[in-house]
Amino acid sequence: MKDRRYNTLLGLLLIALFLLVSAAPVIAGDDREALQGLTAAKVVFDVKKADPQELLRALTAIRNTGEILTRQAVLPDIVVTFRGAAVVCLADMREDPDTDEYKNDLLDKISWNIIELKKSGVQLEVCSLALKLAGMDNIDVLPGLKRVENSLLSLIAYQQKGYAMVAI
Repeated sequence: MKDRRYNTLLGLLLIALFLLVSAAPVIAGDDREALQGLTAAKVVFDVKKADPQELLRALTAIRNTGEILTRQAVLPDIVVTFRGAAVVCLADMREDPDTDEYKNDLLDKISWNIIELKKSGVQLEVCSLALKLAGMDNIDVLPGLKRVENSLLSLIAYQQKGYAMVAI
């Protein structure tokens, strides 16, 4: 009796595994139709996330976008602009004695994503005007970030140069 239950359970698990594996391409999604005929994609991401966790999600999504484009033989030309309250997350907060351990881990993850984006050729810009308005104009930002005077001007210019703008 035990063997029969075991065999039935094993059979059901194998069927479930087969269905999961066969459905994986559907679950993963298919961007081939949208990307058909493209050899390159120019995009500027407008990042305004004030919450570090949301900023981390945005950076992960941007990194994933570049990886998918590359995997599907589309050369990504990506610029990321940080403005508004997002610049506070990018400031070098390691010297802040009020920063708790959880936030440090989160900031480390944000830093890692920025480093990975930079390694993959993504241009990263931080708005000096936003830093100034936040009272942080003299603070160091994370390595790999280029300060621009006003990221709104960057967004205008990149759109004029044919970049698709994605607000994230």
